[in-house]
Amino acid sequence: MRPISAWDADALHRLQCDPLIVESTMQGIPPTREMSDAQLSFYLQEWQTYGIGFWMVYEREHNGDLRFVGRSGVSRFDDSDILIGCALFGARSGQRIGPESLKPVIELALTTQPVDRLLALISPTNARSLRMATGLGFSCLRPIVAYGTEYQCYEMRRSTQ
Repeated sequence: MRPISAWDADALHRLQCDPLIVESTMQGIPPTREMSDAQLSFYLQEWQTYGIGFWMVYEREHNGDLRFVGRSGVSRFDDSDILIGCALFGARSGQRIGPESLKPVIELALTTQPVDRLLALISPTNARSLRMATGLGFSCLRPIVAYGTEYQCYEMRRSTQ
């Protein structure tokens, strides 16, 4: 994994146009290039402002080459909460790459950011992501409408040790 950069525009747009991503996070409407570029600008701003954000996720092939398989990271939801998120190409989904990429993201967010909890907003029909959230230790809260879409809201609270 590496932090997302301005050079990732083409790769990010390809990912956001993947049929699984379109179905599960884009309400079935593929993004325009301008929409993908705006999302990239948002991700870059998050890194600049908070020192944390989304990473590009790669898988090492047998010959040693790296293959881009998705993105994983965090973004601000409001002043007191951070959202986690992961999006993988459909061909790589279901192979434990999502949870594996989110574990260090969660640890970094909880150790470096002044928040008491992390949130995950997941489409109620995205069964894999719903299972992944609970497997990572998130608790189901309630349905929530955010960005004009209904999600199931999960939370992970900072331990009080």
